[in-house]
Amino acid sequence: MDKHLDLLLAQTKSYVPFLKTAFPGTDLTDACFNLIVGNAFSVFLGQYAMRIKAPTEEDMIEFGKMASQYREKISEIFSK
Repeated sequence: MDKHLDLLLAQTKSYVPFLKTAFPGTDLTDACFNLIVGNAFSVFLGQYAMRIKAPTEEDMIEFGKMASQYREKISEIFSK
């Protein structure tokens, strides 16, 4: 899961110049975070579906903690 989130973060970094040009003066931190976490969440659920298993509450908490670490990284990208 971390590799997937890192890949999405790297892709976001490559699009930052375009995003800042297309949406000047707009803080896109939350929008990008929501897109990245939404994509990662579908992959997270897909991994459980392949095992024909439902994620437990602990699994969801672990995903939330992992995803929250990326909010700061995305904030750093858009603060530059």
